Amino acid sequence: MRCGKTQKIIDEANRQKIAGKKVLVFKPLMDNRFSDNHLIDRNGNEISAVNIENIDEIKKFDADVYLIDEFQFLQGDIKAIQELESKGKKFFIAGLNLTTEKKPFGKMGDILCCADNIQMMTSICEVCKSENATYSYCKIEKTGDILVGGDDIYIPVCNQCYNKLVSGEIKL
Repeated sequence: MRCGKTQKIIDEANRQKIAGKKVLVFKPLMDNRFSDNHLIDRNGNEISAVNIENIDEIKKFDADVYLIDEFQFLQGDIKAIQELESKGKKFFIAGLNLTTEKKPFGKMGDILCCADNIQMMTSICEVCKSENATYSYCKIEKTGDILVGGDDIYIPVCNQCYNKLVSGEIKL
């Protein structure tokens, strides 16, 4: 979180449009933190997006390039993406790879296993300010993997600070 995933999706969508490609941007229906039908990055840049709940829904749409933000929230099977990719369609997908308990998040593990190119992005650790925050820490008690929220609920942390927070060695 806070590493620029949504900004990358918006930038790539605009880049592909400049190249003359038919572009479609998707976001999970459940992620309405900033907007119902737009992706909005932390700098205020935005782009229209189609809300979906299941990965399979993208097959209803025709595009040259499909961009999906917050992929970890989607249900379904990645076969829809593989089928479209075999027909020459391009995909750019962003999401959190791990839950706050460091478990694979949704279908992210599946998509990472078949991706051609992976860019792992990091944030600034909210606790020690190191530049390698790769985990999200939940500041409140939650049940299950999914609790949609923002800075009020989650913070980016490095591995060392994550372990200290989970063990109770440090408190927020």
